[in-house]
Parts: sequence; structure tokens; C-alpha cells
Amino acid sequence: MKRLTEEEALKLLLQNIKDKKELNLPENKWILHSIYVGEAAKRIAKAIKINSDKAAAFGYIHDIGRRINHSNHPIEGYNYLNNLGYIEEARYCLTHSFIDNDINKTAGGGPKDTESYDFINNFLQNNNHNIYDNIIQLCDLFCLETGFTTIENRLLDIYSRKGVFDNSYDHYLAVMDLKKRIEKGLQYSLYTLFPEIKEINNIEDDSRKLKELLQKDIKIYILK
Repeated sequence: MKRLTEEEALKLLLQNIKDKKELNLPENKWILHSIYVGEAAKRIAKAIKINSDKAAAFGYIHDIGRRINHSNHPIEGYNYLNNLGYIEEARYCLTHSFIDNDINKTAGGGPKDTESYDFINNFLQNNNHNIYDNIIQLCDLFCLETGFTTIENRLLDIYSRKGVFDNSYDHYLAVMDLKKRIEKGLQYSLYTLFPEIKEINNIEDDSRKLKELLQKDIKIYILK
């Protein structure tokens, strides 16, 4: 079975970029985001002593389907990498948005059309999550095209822009639980690995705003 190294994955991600200036174009923001996800995944993998080369490669290519079809990028990326023979890497195109490979634990309400929902859900149900799934899922939520931020700041931004859905509270709980599990493996705060984060002093305020947003739009939940 073919396998992408970290270097090969980054090369595949950047294959259509002729000049670094092109990365600053609006349509290429996802590429910068993917670079940061790869770097973040590599740092976490190194710290918990698993294969950091694989983690970086998976992070670089998780959004590669956006090159084909932005809105349907998970399935497009999965098919694209499968067709290239990168079977293991392809899974992360489908799993990166769904905490613990649960289709209900995602931001934005999940896949909108039935065909996409059924395809992704069938894959997730037949592929239990692994540590690499979890690392990419977490990194996807604190890596922007401009660098690293806190998960709290990122979730506040996502829910504010995309809206709060019936599954948003469960997604929030799942994300924070995943963060705790990764930190248990690290034995220290996730943010220790990312000293570049500027929003670190705003965590308490962002957490309060985040809970208020969820509490306002989902009345049946009472957040402590």
C-alpha cells in the first residue's frame, strides 16, 4: 500500500502553487490552514511519542478535497487520495470534522444532502476512531490560515458564524473532552506546545461568551 511521507504530503498540498504569494489569495486560505494543521499534529504526535511523520502528512492533506469542490471536500478528498492509491491517508478527509468519528459531533449541523450524509456516516460507523483521527480533529479546531489560536476562541467564531444547531452543545462537549484526553496523554496543557497563541489570555472570557451563545440558542441545556 502506498504511503505519503510528510514531505510528499506537503508537496501534494502545494502542487498547484507556483509562487508563495499565491498562498495569500482568498481561495488558498485552506492551504495555509492545512499547513498549520500538519505542523500542529506533528508537535502533538512528537510529544506523545507516536509517528509524527504520519501525523503531519495526515494534517497536510485532510482538506485537500477543497481543491476540487469546496462544499463537498470530505468526499472529494477521500476519492482523490484513494484514486492516487493513498488509502490510509484518504480516511482523514472523511474523519477530520467528526469528533470520535461520530457524525453528530460536528460543527455547522453536519452534511446537508442525504447522499453525502449516508456516505460519510457509513464510513464513520465502520471505522473506529484512532489517535491520529483525534489529533487531526482537534488540530482542525485551533489552526487558522493565520496560525494557531485557542480552541475556545475558534469554537466561538465557528458557532457565531455558522449558527447554533441541535447538535452544537454535544459537539462542544465532545471537543472539550477530546482536548482533556489529549492533555492527559501530554500530561500538561495543550497550549504549552503552542507558545505562538496570542489569545491565551482570553480563554476565560471566550469560554464565558461561548457558553452564553450556546445557552441562548439552545434553551434545553443548562451550562454550568
